Amino acid sequence: MSAALALPIEAPRTETSAAPRSAPHALHAPDRTWPETNCYVDLWIELLHLRGLSPEAMLGFTLRQDFEGDQFTFFKPKAADIEALYGLEVLELALYEDLESHSLIQAARGFPVLVEVDAFFLPDTAGTTYGREASKTTIAILALDPERRVLDYLHNAGRFTLDGADYDGIFARGRLLPYAEFVKPCGPPLSPAELPGAALALLRRHRAHAPDRNPVTAFREALAGKADAFVQRPLTAFHAYAFNTTRQLGANFELLGSHLAWLAEVGAGPFGEAAEAATRLAQEAKAFQFQLARAFARGKLAGLPERLSAAEATYAAVFAALDRALAPDREPVRSA
Repeated sequence: MSAALALPIEAPRTETSAAPRSAPHALHAPDRTWPETNCYVDLWIELLHLRGLSPEAMLGFTLRQDFEGDQFTFFKPKAADIEALYGLEVLELALYEDLESHSLIQAARGFPVLVEVDAFFLPDTAGTTYGREASKTTIAILALDPERRVLDYLHNAGRFTLDGADYDGIFARGRLLPYAEFVKPCGPPLSPAELPGAALALLRRHRAHAPDRNPVTAFREALAGKADAFVQRPLTAFHAYAFNTTRQLGANFELLGSHLAWLAEVGAGPFGEAAEAATRLAQEAKAFQFQLARAFARGKLAGLPERLSAAEATYAAVFAALDRALAPDREPVRSA
């Protein structure tokens, strides 16, 4: 593997840190409507950022989000897109011994290990799950020191360090082995001149696989079919439902807006109108989440499903504007 393809790894620090070790990507800026999306997408944004690559280029897959009957699609970047754009391959890591020893080998090769862990042991989740409750999430292991029991990892919107008892918790023996992958360079990333055209081609492909029916309409109908007992449950039920509905919808479309804005900036097409509509949908999803919280506080669903009408219309506006921008009579992409 050439030095140009190796992931830069800093030496791990010995103290537990809940503060990011490096500046997060702009897609995780605190002034965004949804500064964090879901653990897997956030992880890839920061992995690519760490390599000096542009994560905005991979986000065309967000067009394919649907309502799955009880939740919006937990959206994830496509492995084929990551390989095509960035020359990175995602391979399953066989844990025939233990997670710690295999992670040590892969990290030494400069290959991040993606693994599902318990957020109970992640200090960057202080105030939510850290030290409070079990919660499955995905991190990228960048480096580890078994003697000092220190782990350097990416999670959500940043790069962090943990140690001591948290290290022991992440690598606890005797539990069911988690599913793990590692990220391996398989070729050079596309150049800045090649990237816009490739991203546009992927966007067209994902558009062809977008839902035939407005998923916000399906969400409204599912919510309308529930009884008041649904919003009379504990606050934990609200948080779980909101994460898997309003947050996934809103975060997905904010990233789509960023993707389309990036395409417009690099000269790939007139995507400004669609970008604005997608960003507006993200904001409407956040507003609806507050309305959902109030419904849980009141214990009443009356009038709530109807409040999704604006988001329904905006979803349709996103795709109408996008299809106009993708029309075959538009000028072809020009190199950045």
